[in-house]
Amino acid sequence: MVFTSPSRQISFSGLNRSGKTTVARIYAKFLASVEVLPSSTLKETSGATLAHEGPKYTQELIDEVKAQGGVLFVDEAYQLTAPYAPVSGRQALDLILTETENNIGRLVVILVGYNKEMESVFEHNPGLASRIPYTMQFSDFQDVELWQILRDCIDEKYSKKMVVAGGMDGLIMRIAIRRLARGRGIRGFGNARAVNNLLTKISERQAKRLTAEIRRRGKPRYLEFTQEDLIGPRPSVVFDRPAWAKLKKLTGLASVKASATTMIEMIQTNYEREMKELKPLDFPLNRVFLGSPGTGKTTVAKLYGQIMADLSLLSTGEGKHVPPISV
Repeated sequence: MVFTSPSRQISFSGLNRSGKTTVARIYAKFLASVEVLPSSTLKETSGATLAHEGPKYTQELIDEVKAQGGVLFVDEAYQLTAPYAPVSGRQALDLILTETENNIGRLVVILVGYNKEMESVFEHNPGLASRIPYTMQFSDFQDVELWQILRDCIDEKYSKKMVVAGGMDGLIMRIAIRRLARGRGIRGFGNARAVNNLLTKISERQAKRLTAEIRRRGKPRYLEFTQEDLIGPRPSVVFDRPAWAKLKKLTGLASVKASATTMIEMIQTNYEREMKELKPLDFPLNRVFLGSPGTGKTTVAKLYGQIMADLSLLSTGEGKHVPPISV
């Protein structure tokens, strides 16, 4: 059986999510329950591991599964036949196919990977399609599903005691999910894993806010996610942050400062559109800085990165400076 999806694996470590790994485990139990296999044993490995370790390791793993009668789960199976993979990867795949055919009732194989990359697996061996005839397509989660996962994650992590600004099904939660869902269809979109990352980011913002409130000798509410925790600060707050003050103090650069102001105003406009549940306007955040040496390009680039971080558009304002190459 082949499990594929248009993006990354959507299994959610530690939580009960219907990803490919989760379904594979359920499938193994099902096969055992209807006595197609002697046990619900599931051995997990990856295409990269099998390609690196080679046929001998693959045979040992298969023998271990056969001894109990179960399922071999190969994640990112396309790494067996990727252009950069060693010959041992293709040898391991050939071995898996042979063993699968010779051990019906003792060995079931599940191959997992991205749609496009899995094409090389089927092209490698024309007989693969007949030996593994069933493909299950895992689509990206829709907005309501992403919201349900986030809601369940919050309830589980905080024992249903966390108070959320606007309510679990309110405007702010919808905005948070819509922002997350913009990555749907893009290679690397993590589905449930992306939700987990979002909750981590929300928790980090909350922790910073609580720390500031404690320093001000306030009375923080630890079991509350504010609007700013959930979706970050209003873009206009950047005008009160050190990075913007430093940019404004730089000598000259009037056009650069005007461009930065326009960009922040556009981000503010999008924020207001989101609050009205209107679709944000599309515009890129990437910039090209041109100018002679010593005109402040590197300084402005660093400040630009920090401003993006202040707006919660980047995790940090740190950047990587690549020096010019001499030839």
